[in-house]
Amino acid sequence: MPDIHKISPAQETWDRLFANVGQLAIITTVDAGGKVNAATFATCVRVVHDPVHIAFTTSLYKDTYKNIQETGQFTINLPSFDKEVLEKACILGLPFERGINELEKAGFSALPATAIKPPRVVECHRHFECEVEWTKEWTGRVTIVGNCIAASVDSDCVDERGYILWDRVKPVQYCGAPYQKYKGPPYEHLFAAAYETMFVGTPYDGPESAVHDKMVKDELHFR
Repeated sequence: MPDIHKISPAQETWDRLFANVGQLAIITTVDAGGKVNAATFATCVRVVHDPVHIAFTTSLYKDTYKNIQETGQFTINLPSFDKEVLEKACILGLPFERGINELEKAGFSALPATAIKPPRVVECHRHFECEVEWTKEWTGRVTIVGNCIAASVDSDCVDERGYILWDRVKPVQYCGAPYQKYKGPPYEHLFAAAYETMFVGTPYDGPESAVHDKMVKDELHFR
């Protein structure tokens, strides 16, 4: 056992300690009148394999939530670790008035979705069109779970079996709002590349290994 010294940091630093928060996503919605809203989130995660369900959290006052309450739809667009794309994504986080199209302000290009009204973002490689399954409000936030009814991807970003090509997709994670104060002012967002991969075996010889292998082969519990 190596000699490791653990410390208990102050509670006000726990949020920084959890960095990075999660995969960066640009979520588009429309209001009842069809006006587009776009916002960035790092709380987005796939929570069910089949059928694919995706969840994220946001604040109760956000236009994203207001629009979802009105229409029940949202499109998730996943950007890559590219400075120009990330700079535009940062613009989406500015406090624009309700009804302003943030995609236009940031210089992103909108592409109609295939099954719902919120558009896709051309500069993102992957897109998931969702209808709301359920929402839960708590402590000033809301968790939103959507059932994915359509997905699309740039043709050069997946192989013939549908697995993503990591060096093309280049997923990016957000390190969290507190890291804006790491250097500033001026305040800058911190992102982490998330596309270095490693295959890791399971060095265990017990009977559970064979059971696990069969579960994977049969895709048991992949939900």
